[in-house]
Amino acid sequence: MLLSPSSSTRTGSGCSVARSFFEPTPDDLLLYRELSLRLKAQPPSSLFRYIPSPAGQHLTHLGDCGKWAWARVIKVAMSRWHDLPSRGKIACDGTHLNSTPERIAWEALRPVVPSDIVIDVEPCLQTASSASFFSDLGIRFQSQVRHVEVVGCCGRDRIVRNEWEAHLLKGLDRRLGAYRTYRSGSAGNLVAG
Repeated sequence: MLLSPSSSTRTGSGCSVARSFFEPTPDDLLLYRELSLRLKAQPPSSLFRYIPSPAGQHLTHLGDCGKWAWARVIKVAMSRWHDLPSRGKIACDGTHLNSTPERIAWEALRPVVPSDIVIDVEPCLQTASSASFFSDLGIRFQSQVRHVEVVGCCGRDRIVRNEWEAHLLKGLDRRLGAYRTYRSGSAGNLVAG
């Protein structure tokens, strides 16, 4: 098993116990807490890949190890800090969303939206083929809607880490095709982000 020394290495009675590489370090936990408080939601491991610090990269690695390793990060963080936002897809205001990244987008948009603008969850996008598609979020002003897709599995580089993320990316590509069809058949009031 890979072991890395940390500040939590204890010595006593002639033996030493080193923290496992598969456990979060104090720096990992501080970064997790800071990002959770800023996002108003506990983030998925995939978001840490965009943080180039050693803690960010270690948290990404822990997320890649499997659900058991990421669950350990969450458990340790929650036992240490009771002021962390709740986990999951339900926003602080009780709104149910489809994913944690969608919740993070909701939590960021909600406080800055003017009173004459509404944020919709899964607004319908009618296409010429009469099939209905639903975007993740919609920003509505009177009769105009800007549809928003939240891509939580990869960044602009479209790099995926596993088959599930590849599946999600293919689904996004299908929805973007529907948006292109919608845009060409409408007045062009669509912004996919």
